[in-house]
Amino acid sequence: MNNHREREGQFKDLFARLAHSPLYKAKLSGYEPEHISLDRMETMPLTTKEDLRKAGTFGHLAVEMKKVAQYFESTGTTGEPSASWFTQEDLRVGGKQLEECGVRLAADDLVLIRFPYAMALPAFLMQQAAWQSGAGVVPASGRTVVTPYPRVLDLMKRLRVTVIAGLPREMELLAETARLLGTASNNDFPALRAICVAGELMSDKRRSHIERLWGVPVFNMYGSTETANIAAMCEFGSMHIVERDFIVEALNEDGSGPVAQGERGFAAITTLSHQGSPLLRYFNEDIIAIEPSDCSCGRKAGKLQHYGRHKDRIRIGRAVLDAYDIQEAVYALSPVPDAWKVLEQENGLRFLLDSHNSGNWSAADIGSVLSDTLQVPVTVEIMDNAMLLDRVGLVNNVPSTKPIYIQKKG
Repeated sequence: MNNHREREGQFKDLFARLAHSPLYKAKLSGYEPEHISLDRMETMPLTTKEDLRKAGTFGHLAVEMKKVAQYFESTGTTGEPSASWFTQEDLRVGGKQLEECGVRLAADDLVLIRFPYAMALPAFLMQQAAWQSGAGVVPASGRTVVTPYPRVLDLMKRLRVTVIAGLPREMELLAETARLLGTASNNDFPALRAICVAGELMSDKRRSHIERLWGVPVFNMYGSTETANIAAMCEFGSMHIVERDFIVEALNEDGSGPVAQGERGFAAITTLSHQGSPLLRYFNEDIIAIEPSDCSCGRKAGKLQHYGRHKDRIRIGRAVLDAYDIQEAVYALSPVPDAWKVLEQENGLRFLLDSHNSGNWSAADIGSVLSDTLQVPVTVEIMDNAMLLDRVGLVNNVPSTKPIYIQKKG
């Protein structure tokens, strides 16, 4: 069976499942099943975050409760949390999505999972991927007093952990804790061979920085609570869409149609295989670009680049800056900050920066570099207290909190 026919079949199966969801029963009431096809994809309605909020926690549940294996919610700081329902098969498929990652987990790996386990999806998908590949798991959850940073570092060394998985910020904080404790993160963990990250935006320069901190390759993954893992990075650094499970579109800001290949657009995600809470053209407000694969890894699946969320996009004069652009500028600095935050102001940006090597910085010089890179007026404040990074807390039993990198005005 050719690929198009397979996907056509998946698409029709999806519509059969959507019919059991209260949200889509109403949303698709005017669509006849015989008229449903991939070729008419652009005529199908988008599903917005507001649709999901109005539908409520059970609004897009598409299976009987007896088939539910696990429920997840996002850790968003504003508005209603994003909900998702997973069957046992959804968890198995979610684990397989992560197996696409270039880290190539194997039975002799021991994977330390630093993603938060409370209500969050990534920890459980990573655990599933490890188990399905035969690897062992160390559940060293983030944001809890049970596994503070020094204990995680001890576990890594004592257990000879081969792979760490967690938020990019956790990898930076673990490396800084190691430095504070007199340990070299890029030298004193010889068993470590790779790092897997997800859950936050990670630009190319941020990935390179984390690779320098630890001396091992870093593999990024892109997904969400509502969808599971949409794309995974191969061994050559390209993020390939898991096309057997997803249709991913990059659309104009109003959702009216696709942008050109390789251009930034707004993601619309269709979950072809999800059983518990399937989604049709979920307009998740992420900014992405998609282009065909010409990757050395040999994968034919399209490549995805994530540029951040629409809520973090900043417009100053003619400049349009996504979170990716700001990250690239920050992680190009020398030394790279240990912590940072950018404040949108009326006529420019104000950067707050913290580094244990801040003596090598000049606020004026850094401001000039950032302004030239981003093409907007920039002021810089070098922080010398615990406002951005509590180093005492790092080496004590203080759990981390969700970081805010970009603060919009108003």
